[in-house]
Amino acid sequence: MEVSHQIKPLLPPGRLANGLEIFYDYMGRGIEALAGLLVLAEIIVLLSGVISRYVFHAPLVWSDEVATIGFVWLTMQGAVIALRRGQHMRMTALVSHLSEGKRAFVEALAMGVSLAFLILIFEPAWE
Repeated sequence: MEVSHQIKPLLPPGRLANGLEIFYDYMGRGIEALAGLLVLAEIIVLLSGVISRYVFHAPLVWSDEVATIGFVWLTMQGAVIALRRGQHMRMTALVSHLSEGKRAFVEALAMGVSLAFLILIFEPAWE
């Protein structure tokens, strides 16, 4: 099993770099806390929907929709957390056999492709 490492921005040392790294850490912790709260909210919404449907025989029509939207948000936040930690899904079986230089290039290429995909879907997602 490959040991994961947290990805840190590569900036030259200095005041700006330190400030950006602090911002990066706080932003990551904030997203992780928000994802945890969203998991808790999902549990509450789904449990209330199940209890109202099977115990009181009066289903909450909105609970399924809220849960679906919450799962979409949770998926996106999970992807951000995984990318930040360097644990996002990838072809590790192939990448692990590459040399350090080629591995760095392939990982940078994968990050670039992810960024390009996010840029392409931004406008339709906004609409």
